[in-house]
Amino acid sequence: VKNISENNGKILFVSTKKQACDTIALAAKRCGQYYVNFRWLGGMLTNWSTVSKSIKTLRKIEADLANNEIGLNKKEKLDLERKRLKLEKSLGGIKDIQGKPDLVFIIDINKESIALLESIKLNIPVMAILDTNCNTDNITYPIPGNDDSTKSIKLFCKLISDAAIAGMKEAMQKSGLDISNLDNDEIIL
Repeated sequence: VKNISENNGKILFVSTKKQACDTIALAAKRCGQYYVNFRWLGGMLTNWSTVSKSIKTLRKIEADLANNEIGLNKKEKLDLERKRLKLEKSLGGIKDIQGKPDLVFIIDINKESIALLESIKLNIPVMAILDTNCNTDNITYPIPGNDDSTKSIKLFCKLISDAAIAGMKEAMQKSGLDISNLDNDEIIL
């Protein structure tokens, strides 16, 4: 993770489990990376052209809602807001990603099997928390651990985001920036 973020790589955090949704989003945001925590849409990586159209739709809806000069009535605004919320849930964590990620971090590969298959198909390295019921085949960086416990999910997410932050700081330091006054949770992208 540190090497990937050191080279300005993109990490995609993935888990739609109830006990991991919030943790995944917070960890990804903390280190300036991307996440999927609501539902993995089939083809999210392999059919990027369709997904990018949906992201463009989301951005257009956001722009329409922010623009008061359009003259939308109350019902039209509510309808647009509902569409925005639906798209934001599914695509909000990846709407700023440019191209495919350099690493996919998955919690519970059994539940996120489609994400795993798409990553394998695109030759994207996969780092995953593997419980005793998981198969280690096709996992580039297996991490043995409990993928059901909220405490262990928080720990693993913190460790991954810490490594990403350390890699970014190291890259900044190599480029000649003074990072001595940066806080551990502070990142400049």
